[in-house]
Amino acid sequence: MKINRGERKRVIIVFFSFMAWVILILGVLVKLQVFNYGKYTQKIRNQTNRIFSLHPKRGTIYDKHGDILAISVLSKSAFISNKDKGESGTLYGKIGKKISLSYKERLNIRKRISAGKHFIWIKRKLSEKEFLRIEKVNEEGFSSRIGFIDEYKRIYPQKKVASHILGGVGIDEQGLSGIEFSLDAVIKGKGGKVDAQLDARSQIFSLEYLESEIPGKNLHLTIDLPIQYFVEKKLEEVVKKYNAKGGSVIVMNSKDGSLLAMTSYPGYDPSNISHTKQSVLRNNALSFLYYPGSTFKVILASSALENKVCDVDYKFNCYNGEYSMNDLKIQDVHPYATLSFRDIIVYSSNIGAAQIGMRLGDKRYYNYIKKFGFGNEPDIRLPAAEKGIVNPLKRWNRYSSAYIAHGYEIYVSPIQMIRALNVIASGGYLVEPKILKSIDGVLFRNSKPKRIISENTSSLVTDIMVDVVDIGTGKKATLADLKVAGKTGTAKKYKLGKFRKLYVSSFGGFFPVDDPEITIFIVIDEPKGLFYGGDVAAPLFKEISKRVIMSQNIGYEDQKLPGVRI
Repeated sequence: MKINRGERKRVIIVFFSFMAWVILILGVLVKLQVFNYGKYTQKIRNQTNRIFSLHPKRGTIYDKHGDILAISVLSKSAFISNKDKGESGTLYGKIGKKISLSYKERLNIRKRISAGKHFIWIKRKLSEKEFLRIEKVNEEGFSSRIGFIDEYKRIYPQKKVASHILGGVGIDEQGLSGIEFSLDAVIKGKGGKVDAQLDARSQIFSLEYLESEIPGKNLHLTIDLPIQYFVEKKLEEVVKKYNAKGGSVIVMNSKDGSLLAMTSYPGYDPSNISHTKQSVLRNNALSFLYYPGSTFKVILASSALENKVCDVDYKFNCYNGEYSMNDLKIQDVHPYATLSFRDIIVYSSNIGAAQIGMRLGDKRYYNYIKKFGFGNEPDIRLPAAEKGIVNPLKRWNRYSSAYIAHGYEIYVSPIQMIRALNVIASGGYLVEPKILKSIDGVLFRNSKPKRIISENTSSLVTDIMVDVVDIGTGKKATLADLKVAGKTGTAKKYKLGKFRKLYVSSFGGFFPVDDPEITIFIVIDEPKGLFYGGDVAAPLFKEISKRVIMSQNIGYEDQKLPGVRI
């Protein structure tokens, strides 16, 4: 049978059309399986695999007795595997009211769902109640699913206690403040990575650890938790009683510089650090700079006696409370005609102190101020420790020695003041305060103490400070059973180019006098009503001292009392 020309033409057209279709199919297959193989393999892998970075368990932070101050525990973090925008929106709508989220967080989740992001965090580090609420929401038949992954969550069992020492961490367990920040590299450990394989419902059915995590190291601090708790409670009471702006207290072992307590008011909850104001996060014990007022007369007396400017019985004219040197005018709260060197410190005469400062001279005074650690940042392993402001000698004027002698024209911090006062308590040595006791059981040691003044000078100044408490401005710090050496301080604040009727009240001291074990320094910022250090800070020193004596068995050589724990 012959095929006519028309039929042959149709056969040829069909044949070439078929061949074109075959070539097209082959081209698409080659493109998919050869040229785009890597692209689509990766796409499939992205749909069924997730690479998660695992944050290691942060080291636990303990007080000196082993009580837990900060610990990391496992918690659940929720995410949506976004296969379908509509379904994901429905799922989120069902769980949104069951958990606590800010408006910004909710808006961000909605945006990510609408943008078609495959992996969307709902909330990380859920509470147990939140996890149980969300777990019930997953719907059968939905391609989008809610998934969970284990993450460590930082817990602070003592709530606000020692908040400024501890600081806090961010959502990724990174240190943000306090010792959590300054020793972050030690505490955080090394992160790991895990390859999570998901099934059709986006449930994790297989985990492959690509990199193992290394947990962080544990820290033991020198802090005594019961003392810390008591000090914070009493400081808060005093700040509220005098309607003060704030305050700080430091309790230190006189011999080795170990801090038993260090608090700043107001405090905060470390677990809520991301929502805490920066002003509250500031540790006033380390970073509050102020004129020290008359507490600085201890440094003056030590420097003058060490340089043999005069002896403790040398008499000074105190001009009945008003003293003028050209355009410089200095006043005393109580007028005195004549006072000895000793009584100038005991009764806190500014006029007498100014004359001692002028006798000492700029260079010698400046050198001893630096020896006592002022103008240098304390080596305490905590962030934001201020070095204070000590003007270089070239910026001193002819009255600088007189002003600094009674605690002006120099800015100090509470930690610097306790370090300086402790020179007297330690027999003439500068001992650096320390907060860290050990790392993973390995004891941490501070730098070796440096002799600043002679033992004789420290003994003479101690005797003067005992008189301050017994008969002078610090009588409200007197203890019934132990002799206390101390010094009061009250300084006006300088704002907007002039001195204001705003005060910083302070008191520092140590005990037992014969063999000092505890040094305490207190600062109350802007108390209202009573404002003298002897009225505001000295009574708080007394209360704290009594508690420390009971806890540390101080002064009971014949009968050791059991330590008091809270």
